[in-house]
Amino acid sequence: MNISNDSYAMLLLCSDLALRNIGNEIKPYTVSQWSKLAELLFLNKYTPSILFDISSEDIKKKLLLSEVEVERILKLLSRAGQLGIELSALNEKGIFTLTRSDPDYPAVLKNKLKKLAPPVLYYAGDLSLLRNKGVAIVGSRDVDRSGLKFTEQLSKRCTNDGLNIVSGGARGVDSIAENAAINSDGTTVVFVADSMEKKIRKKETREAIIRKQSLVLSSYRPDMPFQAYAAMERNKYVYAFSDFVVIISSDYNKGGTWAGAIGNWKHGWVPMFVRKEDEIPQGNISLLKKENVYPITQEVISDETTNIYEWLKSQSKRVDNNKPYQISWFEYHTVK
Repeated sequence: MNISNDSYAMLLLCSDLALRNIGNEIKPYTVSQWSKLAELLFLNKYTPSILFDISSEDIKKKLLLSEVEVERILKLLSRAGQLGIELSALNEKGIFTLTRSDPDYPAVLKNKLKKLAPPVLYYAGDLSLLRNKGVAIVGSRDVDRSGLKFTEQLSKRCTNDGLNIVSGGARGVDSIAENAAINSDGTTVVFVADSMEKKIRKKETREAIIRKQSLVLSSYRPDMPFQAYAAMERNKYVYAFSDFVVIISSDYNKGGTWAGAIGNWKHGWVPMFVRKEDEIPQGNISLLKKENVYPITQEVISDETTNIYEWLKSQSKRVDNNKPYQISWFEYHTVK
């Protein structure tokens, strides 16, 4: 796989691969840190690859960086050889990389998340699945029987209407929706928060990828174990890859589902629907009281004459503002 010089510079600065030889005190750039550095590069009419070619003194003067920050950049860039080895090993496992400078980087992340879009993505599967419309189906790990049935039925209805099922790959609602889609010959986009390698080693996931039914992504090192902060961070990416999100079940004021729903409600990344039935968790009840949150009932998903996507769009009065082309590295920085 060919990687541009700009992408390679971003991988060296922002990925947590091949860090062993530069010391534990040097950390890769976070999303917010990279956005600040990228803005400095942009203001000087540079792209990331310039960092390979100019002196440390020029980096310091032209980008107005401290000596400590310049040393950090140089040490991160120094691991190019080892990074190449690790990227080749990932490629052999079927895992590839994208950066915000790549033309195939999902434009929807830049459009919706702006500077919160992750600088580096790891993926396994067919990127063309991102052209499909999609519905995120999310909820608690411990879902009741009614919620389980609702999840399976909704996932199958979305699949029958040609929609991606988007999920975070967690136990419970996420996995139920994903499996229902795959078993119905549907397509899935799964953004995992931990151990992408472990995920794609599962027989059903591996076979779905081979059949071009599934795309698995992560913004974290593919062998990273579970971390709570990564799970919280993952929520906004699941929402951003969707046209609509349906909350099946949520605790009140705690847990990842609640945090993701509140984040989406505040930022308005995607229209949000919440399951409404006689017996639902307190989180559902509270979310349904908020402005611009829409109910979805068993009656709706049981009516097989209804096109789910068109129904969701009509209820939320959604206007599709996604640009039909990939934003360039420079255009990205003009988006407000």
